[in-house]
Amino acid sequence: MKFDYEVLIIGGGPAGLSAALALGRMSRTALVCDDSRPRNAASSHLNNFPTRDGIHPAEWRKLVRKDLEKYNTISFFEGSVLSVERSGSGFAAKLSSDKTFHFKKVILAYGVEDKFLPVPGYKELWGKSIFHCPYCHGFEVRGSKLGLIGNGDTLFYMLPLIYDLASDLVVFTNGKAEFKEEQRDLLNRKKIRFIEEKITGFIHEGEKLKSITFENGENVERDALYALPTFPYKLKSKIGEELGCEKDLFGFYKVGERGKTTVDGVYACGDNANGAHSVLLASASGGIAAAGIVHELLSEKLLE
Repeated sequence: MKFDYEVLIIGGGPAGLSAALALGRMSRTALVCDDSRPRNAASSHLNNFPTRDGIHPAEWRKLVRKDLEKYNTISFFEGSVLSVERSGSGFAAKLSSDKTFHFKKVILAYGVEDKFLPVPGYKELWGKSIFHCPYCHGFEVRGSKLGLIGNGDTLFYMLPLIYDLASDLVVFTNGKAEFKEEQRDLLNRKKIRFIEEKITGFIHEGEKLKSITFENGENVERDALYALPTFPYKLKSKIGEELGCEKDLFGFYKVGERGKTTVDGVYACGDNANGAHSVLLASASGGIAAAGIVHELLSEKLLE
C-alpha cells in the first residue's frame, strides 16, 4: 500500500510540534494538521518552561516552527482533519481541503476545550484573571486576594496550592457545598470562608477582575480566581473516539507509557491524554509518543 506520509499529527500545539520535532530528528515523514485553536490563546504568556519563561504562547509556537524548518520530512497543513478511517495496514484521513491522504500511524495531539461558566465576565477574564493552573499563573498573583471555584474532593486537591499563594482565600462552590465533615472542619480551622450562593457575574476593568456577584446580591472583592475543571473533559475532536480509542472517567484517552492508545497504530499525547496540563509537560508527552511511533515504524521496517 502506498502512503503519503508515515505519520499524521492532529494538532499543532506543544504536543504536536514536539512530536514533529522528534520524528524529524529520526527522518520520519509526518504531516502536522493545525486548525489554529490553541488552548492558551487567551493568555499573554506561558511559564514554567526553561529558557522561555514568560514568552507569549504564539511566539513560542513560531519559534518551534522555525526549528522544524530544517527537517524536510515534516510538512504542515493549516486546517482541520475531518475524519480518519482504517485503510488497509494504515489510515486514510480526509482534510478540510477535501483531500484525502494515507498514513501508517496517527498521533492525536489535539487538546481539550475549557468549559466556561455561563455568567457575564467569565469568558472575558479567562487566561487574564481567571486561571486553571497555579504553576502556569501563580507567581504573578502571589500575595493577592484569591478565589477558588469548585466543589467536592477535587477542590481539596487544589486547595493547598492556592491557599499558599493567597493573602486571603475564599472558596466559591457556586451552589450547595459537597464537603465531608473533615473538609468543613479544615476550612473552619484555617478560617477559609466558603460561599454556596450561585455566581451571577464577574465585575472587571479590562482584563483585571474586581469582584464577584451572587444571586443574593452579595459582592465579594477578589484580585484573581482559579477555576477547577468539570469532568469529564471535552476534547477538541472526536476522531479518537470514532477510531475506537478508549477513554477514562476524566475524559482522557487511555494510553500506555509511550502514548499508545487502545487502538493499534494510534497514539495520543498532550492535554487529551493526562491531567497534568502545561506546555512543558505536553511537549514532553509529544516527544514520548513520537519515540513510541518511531520504534514501531522502524521495527516494522526491519521485518519487511
